[in-house]
Amino acid sequence: MADNLHKPRKLHEMVVESRFWDAQDLLRNFEDEVQKLEHGMGHMIWDLESRPVTKRLRPLPITPRFAVSETDDLFKLVVELPEVPPEHVRLDVDPGSVEVLACTDEDLCRPYYVSVMSQGTLDAESAELERAGTTYTVIVKKVRKKRLKIK
Repeated sequence: MADNLHKPRKLHEMVVESRFWDAQDLLRNFEDEVQKLEHGMGHMIWDLESRPVTKRLRPLPITPRFAVSETDDLFKLVVELPEVPPEHVRLDVDPGSVEVLACTDEDLCRPYYVSVMSQGTLDAESAELERAGTTYTVIVKKVRKKRLKIK
C-alpha cells in the first residue's frame, strides 16, 4: 500500500480522482502559469537597463518579504532584498502602483520582483528609495484631490 502512495501518477489520473477540479479551473490555472512563465522569460533575456544579455535560462523572479503602509498623504513599501546593491534595484512608479525589480550581485542573478497597487493616486516624481542594510524603503507622496466649493 505504501508503494501506491509514492507511485508517480499522470495529471489525467489526478484530475479524474479529484471531484473538485473542472475544466474551467484547469484552464484558469494554465493561463496563470503561462503568464508567470512569460514574465520570467522576459527577465531571462533582458537586464535591468532593458539590454539583451543572454538566452541561457535564469531563475524566475521571486517575491521577497515586503510590507505596505498607506495614509492619505503617503505610500510606503518596505522590501527585504538580501545581497542586492542599490545600483541593481529598479523602481517603477505609476499613478496606481509601485513596482520593484532587483537582482543579486552574483554571476547568476537571483531576481526579485514586487508589484503593489495603491488605494490612491501616486505622484511618481516624488518617489524616494532608501536603503538600510538589506532593507529598501520606497516612499511616494500621494496626489491630493482638489475640492471646489460651489456657491
